[in-house]
Amino acid sequence: MVNFKLLLASALPLTTVLAFPQYAAESRGLNLATFEKIVDDIIKRANIPQLHADARERRRNKRAPTFSESQLVDITGVHAFKAPGASDTRGPCPGLNVLSNHGYFARNGNTNLVESISALVEVFNMGVDTATVLVAYSIAIIGDPIALTWSIGRSPGKSTLLPGILSAPGGIDQSHNNYESDDASVTRDKFKALYNLQSDPATADYTCDILVQHRNFTIQQSISTNPNFYFAPWSGLVVATAAHNFVANFFANHAASRPEGYLDQSTLKSFFSIVGDTPETLTWVPGEERIPSNWYKPPTPYTLVDVVAEVVAVILAVPAAGKIGGNTGKVDSFVGFDVANVTGGVLNAQTLLEGNNLFCFAYATARAGIPTILGGLVCTLGQTLGFLDSKLAGILPQLGCPQLDKLNLDAFNQFPGRG
Repeated sequence: MVNFKLLLASALPLTTVLAFPQYAAESRGLNLATFEKIVDDIIKRANIPQLHADARERRRNKRAPTFSESQLVDITGVHAFKAPGASDTRGPCPGLNVLSNHGYFARNGNTNLVESISALVEVFNMGVDTATVLVAYSIAIIGDPIALTWSIGRSPGKSTLLPGILSAPGGIDQSHNNYESDDASVTRDKFKALYNLQSDPATADYTCDILVQHRNFTIQQSISTNPNFYFAPWSGLVVATAAHNFVANFFANHAASRPEGYLDQSTLKSFFSIVGDTPETLTWVPGEERIPSNWYKPPTPYTLVDVVAEVVAVILAVPAAGKIGGNTGKVDSFVGFDVANVTGGVLNAQTLLEGNNLFCFAYATARAGIPTILGGLVCTLGQTLGFLDSKLAGILPQLGCPQLDKLNLDAFNQFPGRG
């Protein structure tokens, strides 16, 4: 039986990561005894309510960003860039690829609970709550909830610690419509469209406003080209939309001269492993995602409060980003569904955008859909759902979610792309 107390290591605040960097290094050996020894200290230091309160105050008062030299991200020594070898794996997310290329994740692309949360917090200043939710869900649907590991690309090709009970982990490459979707972020085939939104290299700055424009493009392109396009509550409404915001927030250089962040063409290309000086010569070089020299991470954590606020802002600017549904087997056949019907009247299209309801709804549908996602590959869901619930026990209650325990998931069955 798994000791789920270990899973609470997800509550890993930035202060703990910086004070105990050996946690991430030791975790690479999957030393559960080490996890056990450090978990009490991690729980003690975690303060999700204060993290959220600070984020709300910062957004409410529009505090000007500060700068500290400690924001400089180390890309020397053990964190020097190294392209992946033939046996290493990389996936569709440039932010995860860059962490492995710089040794913040294991360089083979197979990471674990503590290491991945630690890296996301340390390199991008992702809020521990945001990192925990994303990593926990990754482990639950495409990783190993017993060994607490997951792959940023292809399946690691190994058995779980409980053969015959859990299927072999899949990796992000096998998470289509469960984690990533057709309209997801700035995929390589859509990079040029984003790049061309800023035509002057001397003044180009890929802000959230620019990424909002690109968000509209990715959705419309998917509707018009993919007959089975499916815009799910979790992978589409939240993850894909947030991923656009992640590009603007996490890849921008928050140096002293521009503490609010500045994402020029050179930095954008570096994170996406793109070379070329003109739109016509842009070329993707596999495995070359890297952090630029003299690159400074954001000064404040990007919490779930920020995620929800900025996803809602995108939906208000681009209404298509809030229309959950999909094509029905033909291009341009997009059909949405009634949120009230799915939630039994607990939420509707208007209340969905209030408070943290949007995130609560998306996560609830994602969790409820795990049995379908895992299908016949899993003989028992107890370990997976128990892992996820225990992992997020210190975070989700802080969001004040309404009761969404009677969801009508049959509403999704009309979309052929759901499977």
